[in-house]
Amino acid sequence: MDQILWLTGMPRSGTTWISQIFASSPDVRVKFCPLFSYSFKNALDEKSTAKEWRDFFSKVYVTEDDYMDQHHLRRQGLVPDFPEKANPRTLLIKSNRFHNLTESILEKCQDLIFISIIRHPCAAINSWITNPLEFPQGQDPKQQWRSGSCRKTGPGEFWGFEDWKRVSTLHLRLARDFPNRFLIRRYERLMRSPLESSQEIFDKVSLKMTDSTKDFIAASQSRHDTSRRSVYKSPSKLDDWKDTMDPSISSQIYEELKGTDLAAFLEQ
Repeated sequence: MDQILWLTGMPRSGTTWISQIFASSPDVRVKFCPLFSYSFKNALDEKSTAKEWRDFFSKVYVTEDDYMDQHHLRRQGLVPDFPEKANPRTLLIKSNRFHNLTESILEKCQDLIFISIIRHPCAAINSWITNPLEFPQGQDPKQQWRSGSCRKTGPGEFWGFEDWKRVSTLHLRLARDFPNRFLIRRYERLMRSPLESSQEIFDKVSLKMTDSTKDFIAASQSRHDTSRRSVYKSPSKLDDWKDTMDPSISSQIYEELKGTDLAAFLEQ
């Protein structure tokens, strides 16, 4: 391992699909949210030292863990089962939690690169509040879409529109403060131009685009699985939220973001 990438974004922002674009590379090993796994549950925090982070990444790289390796998703065919790699040079952490640690990690781990995926806020929020796998049964979406409090059951949880604004604002600032180490990409552009957008990211982090990645991207958009956890999605469904989201919620989101730096993420 000689490179560490951290793929970040709010829940329901497409980070699982994008993590598999990286996983398709023979040079990358992907681990899902280690700090939420059984092996490393809440192991580090804002006070952790650079050495502790370095040791953590070294352990994550070699640790087999059902959650980090997402074996249950592979068994269901929701993510691809790529060939095992002996010693890939890049470790990619995929996490849509623990945004409170991002700036501290950047400051302490000088060679680590963050890749932030930001999705249209209406699409991300609607994907959450209509998802029975993620939205707690019996809760009222009209009462929860903003705060996301019903889903915050432990440290590192970020849900709801207020957190979308807070995390996206943080990421815009970090992209300005760390221009070579904090990259922001829009989910919608990745879905509409996946090869071109993925090539841009791979070039930034010195990864070679191989046929295995091109083949996965094509396969991932060749059908549309109904499972919310599947990475096989059609770009034709990008704007489906417009037909299912409560207009009173979407109108509030548009009104609050109008005229702010975050308004750019409302563009289609």
